Amino acid sequence: MILSEKEINNILKEKLPNLNQDDIDDFFNITTCKKVDNKKIILKSGNTSKKAFLILEGTVRGYITDKEGIEKNILIRSEGIFVADVRKLFSDEPQRYTFEAVGNIHILLFNYKDFEILAKNNSNIMQLYLNILKEAVVRLSYRIESLITMTSEERYLDLLKINPKFLNKVYDKHVANYLGITNVSLSRIIKRVNKNKT
Repeated sequence: MILSEKEINNILKEKLPNLNQDDIDDFFNITTCKKVDNKKIILKSGNTSKKAFLILEGTVRGYITDKEGIEKNILIRSEGIFVADVRKLFSDEPQRYTFEAVGNIHILLFNYKDFEILAKNNSNIMQLYLNILKEAVVRLSYRIESLITMTSEERYLDLLKINPKFLNKVYDKHVANYLGITNVSLSRIIKRVNKNKT
């Protein structure tokens, strides 16, 4: 069942606390609320429209498919996060990532150009726009740094620390892929972590 307008409004108030009700209404007016079932595609690679979305409930994975046809998870995001293929938003290239629902999810889908126009006319939305860009840069730099400086176990423990509920919603195979390790290696890490807790 799709979320009601009241439920969406409450989520937006919680996830975007710097926006007042008029700002929330303005943002909501450029979006389409969608319920996406488990493993269904939200936006597919090759897409040429400049679309983005806010995750209201649930988890999303973004992946690319390599030359051998193997999916590589680039990102895993959950509630309250804005998601898009950034290269597509700022260039005329077709979208490279495919975004897929992990479990049943609710999102607000919108055209990024509409969001930019809204930001130009509303200082609170402009601040949100800037915060989204800053967050994207921080997440990207963290991802690069963690892949270079941390072991796979340290990256897993860091994911647990950042968002323990998040890992409960994601399949182990997606977590392993995201960490750049095999399912067997992840299973060993999880066993060691659980053993150290006792």
